[in-house]
Amino acid sequence: MYIDSHAHFDLALEDNSITEDMLVTNARTHGVDRVVQIGIDAGSSRWSYHFAKRHAADGILFTAGIHPSSQADDAELRTLEDLTEAVMSGDSAEILFGIGECGLDYYRMRQPRESQARSFRFQIDLANRHGLPLIVHSRDAMDDTLGILRDYGATAGIMHCFPGDRSAARRVLDLGFYISFAGNVTYRSAAALHDSASYVPLDRLLIETDAPFLSPVPVRGKKNRPENVVHTYRFIAELRGEHLDRVIEAVRMNFMEIRNREAKKIQI
Repeated sequence: MYIDSHAHFDLALEDNSITEDMLVTNARTHGVDRVVQIGIDAGSSRWSYHFAKRHAADGILFTAGIHPSSQADDAELRTLEDLTEAVMSGDSAEILFGIGECGLDYYRMRQPRESQARSFRFQIDLANRHGLPLIVHSRDAMDDTLGILRDYGATAGIMHCFPGDRSAARRVLDLGFYISFAGNVTYRSAAALHDSASYVPLDRLLIETDAPFLSPVPVRGKKNRPENVVHTYRFIAELRGEHLDRVIEAVRMNFMEIRNREAKKIQI
């Protein structure tokens, strides 16, 4: 059974041709039995929590976080903190997978760099306090992202939709993080990602859709959905020369380790 470690059901539902129940059912029908719904601001994190509660029996988990492109003023950060603390002290703590996605995005630059860094540091501290993994977004900002993670002592976590080459992958792995690949790894032009996906050890590998974005070949050009993660698994297995079942099992073991272990602060 497949795991999609990073999806945005709320954004996928902006396509009015599909319903919440259809998205969840389609994933299950295609053998995807765990999906993490990712929060990108305080409002979407609250939505993600209630969505995961409604579909906990379907294998849905959620994260609480503020994307680097989202506003992160004091009120937003306090709301995120309050939500995290309420969930962790209640009877639904098991469905909170981690904190994020957070990080730095110098490609879009929808928020000033200092605002992004402040939000990122705040969420690292929140993850540290609750022993939760961190889900990190980094685009055109790898040096600064890794510098903050190193200097601020982040919990272990996931570099989602990994954007870099083998050298960047090594630096992420050295911090104790897992690396997750999205559908763009299947693109013919993505030579650096092909090399990275071949290089990352099986025991540090995760796979995601980032739905509704980055649809993999052979559904590129269409809105992405969690069931499409199966195509990325198959591509990575073939790329690495591994049996598909071995990749599926390795990702499952990695996912469960992240979910079940007590996250420990990385000492550099």
